[in-house]
Amino acid sequence: MPNIHYGWFIGFAASSILLFIAYFFLSTYNYKKRFENKYDVKSFFPYELNYESKITDNLLGNIALILSMLVSMGLFGLGLAYFKTNGYLIATIIAGIVYSILVLGIHFVPLKLLKFHFVVMIILFVAAIFTPMALGLTSFSVYQNTKNVFLVVIMIISFIIGLTMFAFVMNPKLSFNIKMKVAVDEQGNEKYIRPNFILVAFTEWLMVLLLPASQILYCLLIIALTA
Repeated sequence: MPNIHYGWFIGFAASSILLFIAYFFLSTYNYKKRFENKYDVKSFFPYELNYESKITDNLLGNIALILSMLVSMGLFGLGLAYFKTNGYLIATIIAGIVYSILVLGIHFVPLKLLKFHFVVMIILFVAAIFTPMALGLTSFSVYQNTKNVFLVVIMIISFIIGLTMFAFVMNPKLSFNIKMKVAVDEQGNEKYIRPNFILVAFTEWLMVLLLPASQILYCLLIIALTA
């Protein structure tokens, strides 16, 4: 077994997650300040944190997001320094890197570029499902040889996450056909109000927010592989 410095994996994962938390709070605060409206992941798309703005309008939040995803790519890529023959793990590493890139991408492709946004979203969905499923398959393949029960725990959690994501993606109501509510203001004019829940927006956020879960499971898998 390779001599692995677990501190690097743990440090990369912790740094990526903390930077992501910083990005989320900085960006939602900035959004509320700019638009005088509270940001809600149930009804707003990730790209709307930078809606009709330059990257510098949310400079600290965007820097934190970019750094978080760069560190995430480094976390997954670090496995290649130690494991070069396990096909399942290599697939997990590639999927994790692609997943990280697409989490970044989905924040900067607006709906006015609908076709491009749709392509990025679909590939994000595939990567978000494939990454935990690959983690689960890696755990299962190694468990067959080592009988390490800890790998079974990782496998079960990974499959639950992957199947949950798959269920959301396969929901027949998942579409960009968003029905706005119609209301009347004090002057009697009709106005459109955003629904309290938009499935496609929430699903995008679900895929984004579960990346840290895959990062943690990946770290635990690396530790289990050499336990």
